[in-house]
Amino acid sequence: MMTQFCLAIVICVLVHVIQCEDPKTSLEMVTKSEWGGRTAFEIDYVIIPVKNIVVHHTVTPNCHNKLECSQTLQNIQNFHMEDLEFHDIGYNFLIGGDGRVYEGTGWHKVGAHTIGYNSKSLGIAFIGNFSDKLPNSKQMKAFKNFLAYGVKTGEIDKDYKLFGARQVSATQSPGLRLYRAIQKMQHFVNL
Repeated sequence: MMTQFCLAIVICVLVHVIQCEDPKTSLEMVTKSEWGGRTAFEIDYVIIPVKNIVVHHTVTPNCHNKLECSQTLQNIQNFHMEDLEFHDIGYNFLIGGDGRVYEGTGWHKVGAHTIGYNSKSLGIAFIGNFSDKLPNSKQMKAFKNFLAYGVKTGEIDKDYKLFGARQVSATQSPGLRLYRAIQKMQHFVNL
C-alpha cells in the first residue's frame, strides 16, 4: 500500500515536471553573489513591469564557462565602480557565451547603461564584441528565454520595446551584427 502511494506521488511529480519544463524556454541564471559581484554603493528602484529593453555588448572577449564569465564580470564591475564611479556594474543582466544569464544590477534596480533610459529600462549586455560577428546560438537562445521569462513573471511588460543602445546614445553598442539581429525580433522598435 505504501509502495503504491509513493509510486503515485512520483508519477504526479514527474507529470508536473514534464508539463512545466519547456526545453525551448529553459533558462540558467547566475546571481551576483555566485559570480563574486560586489555590493552596490546605493540602489534606486525601477517601476515594474519594465517597458524598455536596451541591448548592449561589453566589447570584451567572449566567455565560454562560468569561471571565465565570472572573471569578466568582476573586471567589468570593478571598471564601472572604480573608474567610471557607477554605483554598481552598469548593466542589469549580462549574457555569457556559455548560455547563462548573469545578474548585474538585477531586477527592480536602476542600472547605469544608457543616459536618459536607466530609470525606465533594463540594460541587457551580451558579453563579447559583436561588431563583426553574431553572438553564438546559446547566447541568442538565452536572451530570448530571458525576455520570455521576464514577461511570464511580470517583470517585463508584455508589450515591451526592444532597441539597441546606439538608437538612443552616441555608441556603436550593441555592435553592428547584433544590432541587425535584434532588428528582426518581434518587439524591436525604430526610435
